Amino acid sequence: MTAAEPGWLDLRVPVDDAAREYAFPLLDEAASALSNRSLTAGPERPLVAIDIGAGTGNSMRWFDAHLTQRLHGRRVQWVLVDADESALEIAADRFGTPVHTVAAPISSLPDIAAEALAEVFVKAPTVSPHPCDLLITGSALLDVLTRDDMAAIVDTLQRFSGIGIFLLSISGQWHLSPPHADDSVIDEAFARHQRRESRLGTQAAPALEAAADGIGARVETSASPWHLEAPRDSEFLTRFLTERVDAAIEEDPDLREVGRTWLQERLKQIESRPDGQAGRPDGQAAGLSVVVDHTDLLIDAAGNRGRTADQQAQTSGEPKQ
Repeated sequence: MTAAEPGWLDLRVPVDDAAREYAFPLLDEAASALSNRSLTAGPERPLVAIDIGAGTGNSMRWFDAHLTQRLHGRRVQWVLVDADESALEIAADRFGTPVHTVAAPISSLPDIAAEALAEVFVKAPTVSPHPCDLLITGSALLDVLTRDDMAAIVDTLQRFSGIGIFLLSISGQWHLSPPHADDSVIDEAFARHQRRESRLGTQAAPALEAAADGIGARVETSASPWHLEAPRDSEFLTRFLTERVDAAIEEDPDLREVGRTWLQERLKQIESRPDGQAGRPDGQAAGLSVVVDHTDLLIDAAGNRGRTADQQAQTSGEPKQ
């Protein structure tokens, strides 16, 4: 798994947080499942939450704010896992809530979970056959993982009857307005770049869903698109499009001229829209808007497969008001 630059992670925060709101129905389901498990053991039943690919802690911050409030005060012991030790140091310094950090690859997740659950159990032993609950979270992560990483995630969930929530996995679809003839060329080259070094790229979410189905887990999915537009998101759009073109050219050097021309035109569109201007005198659209599709997954390894019509409606991807 490749490490992301901390400045980019921080720039993403408002955009990611807005998209994560589409996952509120999944959080409601996760909280309900966790609450049902604690009915027999009481509200003091320990809960270990492991955020994988944690980076500088922005994913854990969001889950801690929005999921734990649905748990009615239940204490959560957070463990942050990332291969980048320097990013984890930033995360640990940012939060007043005590967190445990582990610098390790995703392949080590089964052992990390076993150790964390054992440590919490020693501190708060119970007589329940499943003495601690396990929650695994992650954001904008799955596309940079391999099939071995996916196997480690599913193995951990199955072994400890855990729940997993994985948000903002790229699906390979983006929609730009106004459109450009080379949009698909750039997108296809970028998608190939994402599959380098055995990474799953846009196939990551379907691969994890299939693996979870294979162990009989209950799986829910929903959409969480980014909605970007200039001038509001100009700084983010500039970096996002520049890095996407850089990746496309790295994948296919023959696209250098096409990619740079495309980027130059898109950057002009980002800069061209003053507030309140709906269009240009020549009738062409002013400014730039981009929708980037993502997939969210909820996996309950102890749940029943299949969904009712009501459950499907509840996870349709609409953010709560």
